[in-house]
Amino acid sequence: MGSRTKARAWALQVLYAWELRGGEEPFPQVGRELSAPGHRSPEPEVREYADRVLATIEGALAEIDARIEALAENWRLSRMATVDRNILRIAAAEMLYLDDIPLRVSLQEAIRLAEWFGAEESGRFVNGVLDALLRELEPEQLSDAR
Repeated sequence: MGSRTKARAWALQVLYAWELRGGEEPFPQVGRELSAPGHRSPEPEVREYADRVLATIEGALAEIDARIEALAENWRLSRMATVDRNILRIAAAEMLYLDDIPLRVSLQEAIRLAEWFGAEESGRFVNGVLDALLRELEPEQLSDAR
């Protein structure tokens, strides 16, 4: 497993714990507590990318959530499984704000996380929402390249 895949899995753990704690603490604090003595801490390169993704999500959470909810037909964010919602946040943050990650890589990594950590239908659900985002963003990338 590559370091960015591990970083996404770590970010998912932090987001999941953050939500279970009520969503009030800053992400770095949750991450520090999860990597405290007695817990398994990620390697520095894994932690670095996870922190970058989490900082992106923290800085644009309202926008990311609004975009996900708009793309998830007939699904409010609050009705989504916690794992699925947070996988979507990670992938959407990468796709919308991290230009050095190819869109399709973010989508495939999100599907992989959903298959590992989500319910039986999570992979298909995550794929459907992110595919809609990909279709919105790809024309923008093509026009930016011209």
